[in-house]
Amino acid sequence: MSDPLVQGVPDGSYLAPVLLALRGHEGLTAKRLAAPGVAQNLLRLPIVQNKAVQTGRKPAQAAISVIAEQVAELDSPTDRIIADAILNLGIYRDRYKAQHIPARALHQLTAGGVGDRRLALVNQWRALHEALDEEPPAGPAPGEHTLRSRLEREVFERLSALLVNPRSTFEISAPGEPIATSTAHTVDAEAAGKVIVVGGAAFDHTWRIGSVPPVGRSTMAMSFARTPGGKGVSQAVAAAHLDLDVSLIAAIAGDDDSRQIESHLQREGVDTSLLHRVERPGARTPTTGIYELPYGNSSAAVFRDIDLDVATIDRHATAIRTCDVLLLTFELPQSVLKHVLDLVTNAPNPPVVIVTPGQPYSDGHLVSPLLKQIDYLVAHLWELEGFAFSDEAKYDPELLSDDLLSRGLRSLCLLSIPDGGSIYERGKPTAQIPRPHRNIREASITRDAFCAALAARLIEDRSRTDNTFLWAAAAMASFADTYHQAPTTHPSRAAVDQQFSRMPRGQAG
Repeated sequence: MSDPLVQGVPDGSYLAPVLLALRGHEGLTAKRLAAPGVAQNLLRLPIVQNKAVQTGRKPAQAAISVIAEQVAELDSPTDRIIADAILNLGIYRDRYKAQHIPARALHQLTAGGVGDRRLALVNQWRALHEALDEEPPAGPAPGEHTLRSRLEREVFERLSALLVNPRSTFEISAPGEPIATSTAHTVDAEAAGKVIVVGGAAFDHTWRIGSVPPVGRSTMAMSFARTPGGKGVSQAVAAAHLDLDVSLIAAIAGDDDSRQIESHLQREGVDTSLLHRVERPGARTPTTGIYELPYGNSSAAVFRDIDLDVATIDRHATAIRTCDVLLLTFELPQSVLKHVLDLVTNAPNPPVVIVTPGQPYSDGHLVSPLLKQIDYLVAHLWELEGFAFSDEAKYDPELLSDDLLSRGLRSLCLLSIPDGGSIYERGKPTAQIPRPHRNIREASITRDAFCAALAARLIEDRSRTDNTFLWAAAAMASFADTYHQAPTTHPSRAAVDQQFSRMPRGQAG
């Protein structure tokens, strides 16, 4: 086979197929460049060889640096944005973050596969251009198919020409200086709008059935789904969909299920750097078997082989104490829940603490002393039976709420599906969350959408505006709109805003 370098092809078009082949998966990495036969023509470019000699780097590492430099030299800002994102170079990541590109989109651009990166490009087309102080091309944003089939090839052809005929000599880094390549997003404990979720990660096996079969009998399921789950995962994803900067602290194993959960979180824009990976031989990812019945009723069985411990919480104490909102669930061992609450209670500027009791502990009274450390308890009435001081209180929300508030709880958000709910706060009259224009579906992640939306509004105004709880209720209603098409997809901020605009005002705080 002839060598294009020897033949002196001036336009570099022979390199475009190489770049197209390297765009997949995680993008351009030294490991992929160094693979036999994949990118030899690219590694043998004079500009790459010179960079390797002058910096002391291996050719694959030098090639990444050179490509990033030449992408920055492309004439069109659109070309630069496409090449940076599709090859996953991370050239403009800090610029995007400073210009408040949503955290979920940043994760898609840097931690997802090429399909995720294309999706982020399409959805954030104008915002990415504006972050570079540029106007996007006239007309609508291109579709994913247009990017894949035409635009990426054209951009790589122009980039290839620069690689063969660079316009200028670039400043050479000192030998041994690390290359600024793209990495997955890591937690910034002092970032504005920072949310930490401490909860469970599991794999859900969900059967939709008409009724639970009696003992010794079976029934045909109408559908079956196997999806990443756990309330910690669900709340973290819900927060990411509302463009919050969110990290999840949860225990995962080293098996395939955990790897799928981690990939799911990264695709959805959740920081996974705080996940606790249990390396014990034979450790298995927690699993939930769910029977989903008509009208939103369900029952479940949980298998949990691993869990968070106090030592893991201590490793992330700074992130927990300095976040803006902390979301907790009763999936945690009680000792871990208490330790987390003690950490934030003693913080100089403690975060807002939102707690959900599902799955409820067997004895709520064991948790009662912790109520004064919780700002918002978001629950269904049946989940609070263990807190009731009398049989009457199990059936009377007013009696139950009075008791919880007297023990120090600041606010109880008692959700009543499908009607909305009630808000009980110390020293204030009961406020009603009005029923939306459509039914709110009773599903485990409906409440997770409420909690994430509550966190978003409290970050925007910690003292609360009049419509804080209404916006959270709108998130539940928004989730209902897409439930049948995508039952594990949380609503975006725009979808919640649209629902909020239809809801009656003046009945909630």
